[in-house]
Amino acid sequence: MRSASRAVPTAAQEAVRSLLASLCAKHGIAPVPALEWSTRLRRLLGRADERRNLIRLSAWLDEDQAADTLRHELAHIAIGRGSRRRRPHGAAWRQWAARLGAEPRATARREPANAPSRDPSRRHTGLECRGCGTRFVRLRVLRGLYCARCGPRKGTLVRAVQGDRDEVLTWQARAQPRTHSPAPTVDSHPRD
Repeated sequence: MRSASRAVPTAAQEAVRSLLASLCAKHGIAPVPALEWSTRLRRLLGRADERRNLIRLSAWLDEDQAADTLRHELAHIAIGRGSRRRRPHGAAWRQWAARLGAEPRATARREPANAPSRDPSRRHTGLECRGCGTRFVRLRVLRGLYCARCGPRKGTLVRAVQGDRDEVLTWQARAQPRTHSPAPTVDSHPRD
């Protein structure tokens, strides 16, 4: 468990802004995207919004993560202008990521280094399909959830257990092996 949470220091933020300006100048990316820091990004490292020409980084990154994530998101900005991209981490993105010095991978190896610990008191819910017994774990339980394989009539999900994350995941792992593990589906017309 992390002892004290701290956001990226101002000096490191300025270093990242400077890196952004130099990368844009070197690679002909104009105008330079706006850069924002968000304390709400606790699991994501960053996001790129090509339409708004904006890069948002987690305020909980360490200095190395911040520089790497900036390069990753700048690659999205570079390929996203004027195109409706369908594969956000496709070949064009990988070329730009390599050119900008980012590791061309879609997901981070770890969460933001300095993010506050998750609230251990958050209750998770274990849901079980009435039809086939497949188990699902959710933080939020929406009305009308059902097992995709069994359908909305036979595959209604019932609440089976509530507890902390580890307890509910242990309950899920103890389930009998299944030949499928579909994601639950939300019925657009729930039957009360």
